[in-house]
Amino acid sequence: MQIPVIKKIAETKDVYVERALPVDGSINMTQGSEVVPYDAIGECNYSHRMLNYPKGFSPYKYKEEGQFYYLGSDLGKYQSQKVTAPFNGNMSKNDDGIFTYTEVEVRYLLLSGVWGVIDKIIESKSVLIKTSMRDINLVATTKVDFAGELIVFPNPSHVLEKHYIEEFSVEAAEAKIVYVGNSVDTPLLMEAQKYGWGGVLAGSADKETFDFAKANNMCFGVFTGFGDHPTPDDVYDLLRNVANRYMFFVGEKNILRIPVPKEEAVQAPKSKFAPIKELKTGMRILALQKPYFGRLGSVDRIEGSSIFVKFDVEPKPVEIKVPNLYIAE
Repeated sequence: MQIPVIKKIAETKDVYVERALPVDGSINMTQGSEVVPYDAIGECNYSHRMLNYPKGFSPYKYKEEGQFYYLGSDLGKYQSQKVTAPFNGNMSKNDDGIFTYTEVEVRYLLLSGVWGVIDKIIESKSVLIKTSMRDINLVATTKVDFAGELIVFPNPSHVLEKHYIEEFSVEAAEAKIVYVGNSVDTPLLMEAQKYGWGGVLAGSADKETFDFAKANNMCFGVFTGFGDHPTPDDVYDLLRNVANRYMFFVGEKNILRIPVPKEEAVQAPKSKFAPIKELKTGMRILALQKPYFGRLGSVDRIEGSSIFVKFDVEPKPVEIKVPNLYIAE
């Protein structure tokens, strides 16, 4: 029986990655230069955050356009509630009467994020880098693209406790992609949003949690599927080995791209990928049939168009009908 094949982890050479400044600035590299992930390839002055306060907001001692306020100082009042400055910034009044508070511009360094060679430069704006990647295919993602450093928590069997997240987030999670473990729930995503995490990865999630991530345009993906399922061991081992490396989450393609140095790319297996294979007993499969959608299992036996699959959480093999499965490599 011939079944389509999906590679959970795939090597991809000659990938072109664009790294762009948020506003016009300067590019510090030349075409043909070799780079490593933490090379600063450009810089600009950039205001990261901006807040619009609702009508009825009254600023404190506002005298001129662009008035400066220090972090933590009295910013004004709204509905009798005191408002403090969330960062050093400048206040301005728009034509419609709305007050806008903008963070003071700071120096922004653009990092290459990858090992590779500068292929093309758009002056003052961006660079195109030729590199190699190791791609992990995710079962489900929000359609968001994001790049940032990967943080990997130990692989707990239950959802992380809130106090642990708070302790960690105070120090180092802002704008990073965080792998949180085998499963994730909505309260954890709310905490991640509160503390400014760049993205969240997990083995599995329920539909409510996934819908929350989509509604809030969060960078979010699961490796195994919906429900409460563990992350495959080979995926977790890879994540653990590349912790603190810069990652590229490509939501439109359901992949997490991991930059690899040239020597690792050269050593990658060169065997050709076969998109269809003969299904055999013992093969690992990815189920596409409810209620096992997204779950990985192994083939116990084959009877006609029915495949009987062993899952870790089921005492007996479960029937999965063709075409509701992929061979998972």
